[in-house]
Amino acid sequence: MLCGLGDDAAVVKLDSPILVTTDVLVEGVHFHRWWGTPRQLGQKAFAVNASDIAAMGGCPVYALIDLRAPSMFPVRDLEGMYRGFRGAAARHGVILIGGNTSRAPELSLAVTLLGRASNGFITRGGCRVGDDLYVTGTLGLAALGMLELRAGRKAGAAVRRFLVPPSRVGIGQALGRTGLVGGMLDVSDGFLKDLGHLCTASRVGAVVEAGSLPLAAVYRRTRGRDLSLALTGGEDYELLFSARPAFSRRVARLISRFRCPLSRVGRIVAEHHGIRVVAPDGHVLPIAVGGHDHFSVRRHRAGTRRPRRIHNIRALR
Repeated sequence: MLCGLGDDAAVVKLDSPILVTTDVLVEGVHFHRWWGTPRQLGQKAFAVNASDIAAMGGCPVYALIDLRAPSMFPVRDLEGMYRGFRGAAARHGVILIGGNTSRAPELSLAVTLLGRASNGFITRGGCRVGDDLYVTGTLGLAALGMLELRAGRKAGAAVRRFLVPPSRVGIGQALGRTGLVGGMLDVSDGFLKDLGHLCTASRVGAVVEAGSLPLAAVYRRTRGRDLSLALTGGEDYELLFSARPAFSRRVARLISRFRCPLSRVGRIVAEHHGIRVVAPDGHVLPIAVGGHDHFSVRRHRAGTRRPRRIHNIRALR
């Protein structure tokens, strides 16, 4: 960095391709203020943007934040958000180089991240027929956490996962270095919906093995065999990617190094097959893509977000 905070603009110099992403959290759309602490909100604002950089095999380097709040918003809460954001950024070696604070009718945090792609970047368009399909972490836990918050419960693993998503920056870079990853993105709008984006960009189809979907223990206890939230719930911020069959030899080492579950959940097939979810006994489950849509007719507010979902789809019958 040649010039940072304190001037009209920051001056940076990067010696590799630059990844640039921006995302925003808006009160009433993505969260309610009383769901968590200001620090957690700042942490999440960083995490959801870092997830986009991770999904392209990159490393975030610089950040800008635009924080807008009502005129009577407590200053200590604004400071808490900044502390949460800067703490999360510092853990990844990211420098806050600028931004803006202003008055607005509603609270929002808009973040821009700049990152490096020293080993080349991964797009959504590299999946090939015959690739295996993998996902990091677990699915559906954050969506379960949102349901619990709506019901007034503010503790537990699911709530924590929704309030502060995991960071997959390290494993995202490692995946890029293998040279075996085809296409990749992060799961934010729902597993099936984001898989659809991956398949569309690569002009392929996919078979998802329902029995292989990674579900946290609390999800299994709460939802049983119902896969609705895991397939369409969103807010997971895990990495979904295709990889050449040779990648299977790397899985155990990556899991050990990053202490992150890494599950093979299906395979890439020809485009005309579309996307199918298959039960362990081989029959195809009826699905609706579902997932989150910011501009659907039914505007999804944080307290009433109701995207189209699979209802009571079960992996075992």
